[in-house]
Formats: sequence, structure tokens, C-alpha cells
Amino acid sequence: MKRNEILGRMGLRLPMRRQLRLIVSSDVKNEADDQFAVLHQLMTPIFDVRGVVAAHFESKAPGTYTTMEKSYQELLILMEAAGMEDVPMLRGCLGPLESEADAPASEGVNFIIQEALREDPRPLYVTVQGALTDVAAAINRCPEIAGRMTVVWIGGGAYPQGGKEFNLIQDLYAARVVFGSEVNLWQIPLNAYGTVEVTMAELAWKVRPCGAPGRYLYDEIEAYNLSEADPYPLRKGENWNLGDSPVVAALLQCDWRGNFHPGRAPYIQDDFTYREDPEGKLIRIYDSIDVRFLLEDFFSKLALCYGRDPVPGTMDIQGGCAR
Repeated sequence: MKRNEILGRMGLRLPMRRQLRLIVSSDVKNEADDQFAVLHQLMTPIFDVRGVVAAHFESKAPGTYTTMEKSYQELLILMEAAGMEDVPMLRGCLGPLESEADAPASEGVNFIIQEALREDPRPLYVTVQGALTDVAAAINRCPEIAGRMTVVWIGGGAYPQGGKEFNLIQDLYAARVVFGSEVNLWQIPLNAYGTVEVTMAELAWKVRPCGAPGRYLYDEIEAYNLSEADPYPLRKGENWNLGDSPVVAALLQCDWRGNFHPGRAPYIQDDFTYREDPEGKLIRIYDSIDVRFLLEDFFSKLALCYGRDPVPGTMDIQGGCAR
């Protein structure tokens, strides 16, 4: 089906003059929460999703250059579950930049450049849930695009000190390129995105019953949660962090909420800490995320787009929903 057909199931009447153009970049096979963020963006009518770029996560398999392809194949599986046939899926760079001047080509890099140069009165946003490699490569190949888009990045340590953070360590050179370029940057660091926490019970109740995509999302989280390979001590067995999804909240919420502040882009040092740069450009730094606003929007759109099967042991009420 076409994306608009699925979105039409929600029955929403929205001012489409407010629509914005969106390119999504995601290391979607890295864990099991990127899929939630990608689907959330695809279920948001005010986003004209121009394409989704598969990103690498080479720090988990250094030197193999296989992780981007894993992300790409995962995107195809997710799109099949979602039933959306008309959204372009693109391969990104195989690995991190080799220097701050590196400018590798990829389908994703070329697509970012083409979309940024295209004449369209609607603003262009590139949401990055992973390494900044493809955005940085696009800027290095065509610097003029920096003034024609806004990058919304999940990544970086908390201010003021910074420090090791997964998306940042994927490509330090790329982060330096983006922070040092003229591109408009909204940064959602670890202390903000880390608050988007859910439990397995919540996902079983609100996600698993919602058609093929709901079942797929839940099964992926469950499988990863049961994996002995999961090294993260922050997970206690019943919790999960949907830390890539705040890009949606940043683009949907009112800008008067005051949950972000302007700051000078720091220089990111070799140990991933921040060094103040009084000459750095002004960027938007998020201090917090409205978790209720974000998660309820996702749960509602998922149920409206794909329905909700009765949950075993509960009453089946009108519309096939269970309470």
C-alpha cells in the first residue's frame, strides 16, 4: 500500500501547509528501538518523508563494513511489516569517515544532497538516529547544502562535560564536521533522550496487539532483551529506552515549551568530551523530552493506522479494542 493510504486510516484533518520535508537516517539494526522511531516518523502525516537512509554502526563490528547493509535489510523487513511500499530506502556509507575532509559517496549521501538542492518552500529536516556520517559526507561533498536544511541528532553526552556516547563514538570525525559546519543543528543529548523509558508490560499492552508492525516491534524488543549478548547494565530486565524517538517530539512540539536552550557548538575532543568554543555556531540543545506527549502520540498512531486486536483475557469492545 501507499503510505498516504495507511495514514488515511487515522481520519485526521490537518493543516498540510505546515508539512515539512524529512529524511530519516538510522542505524536501524543496531538495537531494537530504532524501528520504533522510524515507524513513528512514517506514521506522522505532517512529515513528508522523502526517504530513509540506512546507517552503519561499525563500532560494534569494527572493520567488517557489514553493519550498514544489516540496517538496510532491517529497513526492508520493517517496511514489509508496515505495509508501506512507496517510501525510498537508501544505503548509506559503509563506515565512519577516515578524516574530517573525507567525502565518501553513497545512495544516502547523494539523496541528501539532491533533496537539499531541490527547490521547495517547505523546510527540510534530516533526523539522525545514529552516526552523523552520511550528513557529514554530504556537507563535505556539497557545502552549499548546509544552509538549506536542519539536522536533528540523537547523540552526544550531557552538557557541559560531554563524554562517551554511542552515536557519537560511531564517527567522531563526522560529528566534528557537522558541529563545525554552517548547518542548523538541534542536538538531543544522552541526558534528554535517556528519559524515554518504557516497560515490557507497557509494550505488550499498547504495541504488540497493533497488527503486523506492532507484533514485529514487540518481538524484536523481546528477542534482544532475552539475548545474552546484550551488555548494557542500564537494563533491568523489564525496561527499555526508546531513545531514538525524541526526534519526533522535537519536530511536533511547540517551540515555546522551553525544554531546550541555545548554546555554542563545542569542539569535540578525542575522548569525546566537549571543549568550549566561543566562536562556535549557535545550536539548539535539548534539556528534556515530554515523554507522555511522545509515547502517547506513537501508541495512538499505531492503533489508528493498524488497529488493535483483543488482548487475551480482556473484554472485546466495539472497534476490536480491549481495555
